[in-house]
Amino acid sequence: MSKQFYVYLLPADVEALVYTLKSRLDVSLIQPSSSGPFPVKLESPVCNDALMLKEAAVRVDCFITRKDADIKMRFVPALSRWSVQGESEVIEFQGCEFDGSVLLRGRFYFQNDFLMEDMIAPKRTEFLAWADKVFRLAKKSLCRSETLDAYVGEHAEKWKQEGGRFAWMVTPERGPIFEGEAGSLAR
Repeated sequence: MSKQFYVYLLPADVEALVYTLKSRLDVSLIQPSSSGPFPVKLESPVCNDALMLKEAAVRVDCFITRKDADIKMRFVPALSRWSVQGESEVIEFQGCEFDGSVLLRGRFYFQNDFLMEDMIAPKRTEFLAWADKVFRLAKKSLCRSETLDAYVGEHAEKWKQEGGRFAWMVTPERGPIFEGEAGSLAR
């Protein structure tokens, strides 16, 4: 099982949210991968790296974790990198790619359980309680949009009111698929 919610956040919203989480809860940020078998801490989850949009984009790519979290790293030969594994006690915070004209949807996500040998095992209750607190505080810090089925940051909302556009995904064929366009209900 897992829990998730979607967000539309500009970089300023991301930094404000991370500041709120760090100031009120035991929260650290780590990179999704590293050159060694240990997690690498981050100060900011925002990176200058276009993934879905053409170029000149920033996006969020990190895991949120507690200081005493159980983090599992696994070497990925094809990438020559160590990667944080799904059984780790982390919240994935990714997306929110922004190129100045399009803001892609991001998400907060965590797994409640993991596969241990051939059985599904729950993650520690301490982690699950902490993750629920992070979700509650993040949601409380943002504005809920029923129409978008997402939480929106203050700066992103203002940008949208000034003509900015939210996209829920990008495809190579069509490019950005904006909220409200035909097909966006097929999520």
